[in-house]
Amino acid sequence: MADEVETEPGLIIRGRVRDSLGVALPRAVVTLSGAGGGRHLVKTRSAADGAFTVAAPEHGEYLLVAFSPQLGSQSVAVRLEGRPVEVEFRMNVPGALDV
Repeated sequence: MADEVETEPGLIIRGRVRDSLGVALPRAVVTLSGAGGGRHLVKTRSAADGAFTVAAPEHGEYLLVAFSPQLGSQSVAVRLEGRPVEVEFRMNVPGALDV
């Protein structure tokens, strides 16, 4: 597409959603909100291998949340300052021993 806008690399958050046993969680919902929560700015789903990519609208602080219907949600504060950020979510499996 000719009008496709390329996102600045420093606004990209990449990561994976896995369970505590290391198994990828496909189709987990990943949302990006302002640092105080509130309105979702970006929403996506993880791929078959648990990978996701979101692009923030500008530099600053954000709250990134991953949600799996079976395992609940987990959140992490993210600060974007000019470099891409990598995040790995590890959702606890009920009854599994922590490794």
